[in-house]
Amino acid sequence: MSADVTIRVLGGARQVGKSAVLLKLRGRNFLLDYGVDISGEEPQFPLHVRPKDIDAVILSHAHLDHSGAVPLLYVSAEPKLYVSPLSLSLTDLLIADFLKISKYYIPYESTELERMRACSVLAEYGEWLDLGDVKIRFHNAGHIPGSAMIELEVGGARILYTGDFNLESSCLLAGASLEPFRRADLVIMEATYALFEHPQRSLCEKEFVTSLLEVLDHGGTVLVPAFAVGRAQEIMCVLAKYDIGYPVYLDGMARTVCDILSGFEEYVRSPSLFRRALEVTRFVKDWRMRKQAVSEPSVIISPAGMLKGGAALYYMEKIMDDPKNAVFFVSYQVSGSPGRKVLEEGVFTSPTKRGTVKARVEWFDFSSHCGKSHLEEAVKATPKECKVVIVHSEEEQGLAFAKYVAEKLGREVQFPKEGSSLSYKL
Repeated sequence: MSADVTIRVLGGARQVGKSAVLLKLRGRNFLLDYGVDISGEEPQFPLHVRPKDIDAVILSHAHLDHSGAVPLLYVSAEPKLYVSPLSLSLTDLLIADFLKISKYYIPYESTELERMRACSVLAEYGEWLDLGDVKIRFHNAGHIPGSAMIELEVGGARILYTGDFNLESSCLLAGASLEPFRRADLVIMEATYALFEHPQRSLCEKEFVTSLLEVLDHGGTVLVPAFAVGRAQEIMCVLAKYDIGYPVYLDGMARTVCDILSGFEEYVRSPSLFRRALEVTRFVKDWRMRKQAVSEPSVIISPAGMLKGGAALYYMEKIMDDPKNAVFFVSYQVSGSPGRKVLEEGVFTSPTKRGTVKARVEWFDFSSHCGKSHLEEAVKATPKECKVVIVHSEEEQGLAFAKYVAEKLGREVQFPKEGSSLSYKL
């Protein structure tokens, strides 16, 4: 085994957002993700890399914090983009929407998005792709539909880039496998929740459904703001699994994601449950259906998950003043977001309304990331000689996890800053 590896962290270093990792292997440059940070007022992009210097782009999944800057690379070059078929469709949808709704200048247009799509090479889970003297293989990451952990082989050495991953299965997706960790000589991994433990999924589901029925049985309407990709479809499956007996409405971009996912059932843990969820869910088609949804005891699933926009704003304005109604958050709420303010201050603000929320407010932890114990389990699965690089983590979380990896597991570990370069001989 012999491979010289240089890692340059262009984004997602000591923060969550704008993930981008540049790998130099055998004199060639492989870019793992190239995302955008949209948590603030203005989009933030990773450090610049000359597109003509990139030999291949490898995309872990469709979320904008991993994919949103990729079209920038196609302004002046045409590198191959390796991506799962489902992720390509979802990335196309999310970036097109990003271009449409952004209030700020985005340094690429739909032309670059089309060029990106034309340069894509589809990668199925478990299939080795030969990139010359480097081979790559995608593995289910358990994060969102189509998400992948990326295994690279060079000179007999194995490098694993986790992207965002989750070991626990949900109603929608099977959890990630530890097998790629067991073979790894170097792991570049997320540690988003290194200090936080998520509840067992089955317990979270039961608590969620019990709370829903408390509201519905007393004549209330429940708004579930949810991310359009993954979370909305998981909540649909949970409601189908428990057969709650009340109308379930789905609105916004989540409807289009369902249409896409229907053509990729092989990525779903239980195609039969997903099909049942589609059958029992009412897709909102017009304003008449929106008014009907808020006029009866029902569950309304709608983006945006943090109440930053989308159809969820209409529903929130309609249900927030009645104590018999509820808003149940099932997605992470970024600090300063409208959803976070509802949770912490009990106040909702939209372009057309501001006021105290009288409806019941709760948050349920349906996270699609590993919690503390699963992150630890993943590193424990690696060989003793494995090197670990931590990305996609806020400073406090990452430093604590790096300390655990070094002191408790005896692994060589780095938690680099943005722009840092690391060199390894594997």
